[in-house]
Amino acid sequence: MTRVSTFQQSQVLLNEMLAAQKQAAKAQLQVTTGHVAEHYKDIHMDITSLTGAKSLLARLEQHQVNNSRILSRLASYDQAIAGIESSGGDVLGAVMSAINTASTQGLYSTIEGSFENVLNFLNSQNTEGYLFGGTNRDTPPVSITSINDLLVAAEPPTDIFQNNDLKTAVRIDENRTLETGIVADELGLEIMTAFQRLAMWQNGIVPTTAPVPVGPSGNFGTPLSQEDQDFLVGEIANLEQLIDNISAFRGDNGLNQKTIEEAQASLMLQKNQAEELISNIEDIDAAEAITNLNQKNFALEASYNVLSQINRLSLLNFI
Repeated sequence: MTRVSTFQQSQVLLNEMLAAQKQAAKAQLQVTTGHVAEHYKDIHMDITSLTGAKSLLARLEQHQVNNSRILSRLASYDQAIAGIESSGGDVLGAVMSAINTASTQGLYSTIEGSFENVLNFLNSQNTEGYLFGGTNRDTPPVSITSINDLLVAAEPPTDIFQNNDLKTAVRIDENRTLETGIVADELGLEIMTAFQRLAMWQNGIVPTTAPVPVGPSGNFGTPLSQEDQDFLVGEIANLEQLIDNISAFRGDNGLNQKTIEEAQASLMLQKNQAEELISNIEDIDAAEAITNLNQKNFALEASYNVLSQINRLSLLNFI
């Protein structure tokens, strides 16, 4: 006699159907979310690598934000330094023209206009405050408002500067810190001293800063006195030197710009690598996930059909 029993088969097939449902649901969730798992516990073997990569990615993104802000400041530095350099060149040109023509027509008006330009550049601001104030961003780094204020300032006019000496430094990547700050007295003392000497001579005062000229001052009268001419000739070397020094500041600033731009490119590469590592751990391959989902759904439907057939069986079929 053959013994017929469907209960045990039904239980086995029911368990297989439930397992197929679970796998199909997991495959559906992967397709919907685009992630391998909903919770870290399901990818516990990769948690250390994943959290490390996410931490690195956050730091790289912050470096990029900081560097973008610094690049904007360096661009403002470049514009201001270029303006100061140009103003120094204007004064030098006016002095040489006065010597060559023995006429001071337009000389002092050029000096005054250049002074105002330099003063405005040294007191220039961005969204963070005064560019050349060091960390003292709320106070104009140069306290005077007129070239005549230089007549009562110290010689050289160190007392007109209110910046501090704390220069901005930024960490541009995981391994490097770059000093990018420029302060007003460091950049502007030489040219302000030149303006002071010219203003004093124009007002009949012999400067005491080196090189000390031989007086008396002729107040840049026309025609030039011998003393005026000798004084202006002596100023040419000073003006050329300070223009060279300002150019050096601009060159250093340009080097900082180049360094940070290269750092940004490197950070982008590292960021892409970190994002790829995170994606390899967290994300699914869309085509593979859809194929897997179709297979799981097919297996689930098959288990439904088999279970349905078993449930329709009875002993009557064998009697």
